[in-house]
Amino acid sequence: MGKPCCHSPLTEPAAREILEKNGINKTKGKIEILCAISRTNRPLSVHEIHDLLVHACDVSTVFRTITQFKEKNLIRELNLDEAFARYELIHAAPASHHHHHVRCRSCGDIRNIEDCDLRVFEEAVARMGFSDTEHRLEFTGLCAKCGP
Repeated sequence: MGKPCCHSPLTEPAAREILEKNGINKTKGKIEILCAISRTNRPLSVHEIHDLLVHACDVSTVFRTITQFKEKNLIRELNLDEAFARYELIHAAPASHHHHHVRCRSCGDIRNIEDCDLRVFEEAVARMGFSDTEHRLEFTGLCAKCGP
């Protein structure tokens, strides 16, 4: 968990290019939403994304845009055992590297776990005849501020 996350913020031209490549209208709102998601190194809720936007739009527009981005595999939906989903950018390497998350049960802080060495499990699953597999592994605990 010690090495920094490799997420890097998208520029507006880069966001436009991603939307164009994926057949998505390049509206100011969609560009801003994609850039907002890229500027953080933790998954965001729809309301957190909405709060980051400079230009006013309603939350339902953010929901519709997030749905479209999910359908085009630009973002990943995460369930961190909260009453809502969170989203993070997966549009292209290096931002799409595989990682997991740890969430503080007290304050809700979320951090990325950059390393994932589950080869033993992946090999066992492959021996069982499965292919094109994926996994999810999320942790909760108390962060240094909230712990004993």
